Order: sequence, then structure tokens, then C-alpha cells
Amino acid sequence: MTAGSSPTDGVIRFIADLEEEGHKPTRCGEAVRYTVVPAAGRYAGQEVETGVSVSELQGWPTVPPHWIHLVDEVNFAHTNTDTVDCEPGWRRHSREAGPWAMTRKPILIWISHVRGILGQAV
Repeated sequence: MTAGSSPTDGVIRFIADLEEEGHKPTRCGEAVRYTVVPAAGRYAGQEVETGVSVSELQGWPTVPPHWIHLVDEVNFAHTNTDTVDCEPGWRRHSREAGPWAMTRKPILIWISHVRGILGQAV
């Protein structure tokens, strides 16, 4: 009998994938946080701390997270937010990753997605 994958396997893999790409992820409560640098928009060229809920990483890398955690100061013209799994001063934004193809490294697709979303911040 072989054991199936554990719910924590996706979290471990997500953290390892971020580290492999030079990011420095940290576990903060029920979220994994890391920084990205958007190429466009209000935060272009700046390091922006972001994160995802640990509970959304169970299917990583096959299934991407849906919510993006950001500090309260980051806003969008149109957004759906809540504070599930967020530390004080943070909220998560509903952002669909779109079609998820495994033709590139999933972490590169995810980082590009987050950078693109941050390019839309107001």
C-alpha cells in the first residue's frame, strides 16, 4: 500500500518553487508570503509583498490558488475581497488565474499572473 500525497505537499512544493526562482517565501499564519516586482502600473519597479492561503496550495502545482493576499493599501478599481486566512492589515483579492497549462514551470506562470494583477492596481 502506498500513501497518497499529503495536503502539505503542495505548500512545500510552492515554497520550494518560489525559492528556486530566487524569491524568499515565508510562512505567516495561514499564508505563504513572498515579494514580486510588477513591470507596469502604480507599483512598477517596486517590491510588493503578496501571498496565498496555505489552504489553496493543496493542489499545487496542478491547481493554482484563486486568491491573492495583499496589504490593505493595495486597491483595484473592481475587486472582490475578504479577510479569510489574512493577518491584520491584509486582505485577499479574488483573481482567476485563467487557463492553467503546464507548458511552462507553474511557478513562472503564477508569478507572471501576480505581477500582471499588480499592474492593474490603482
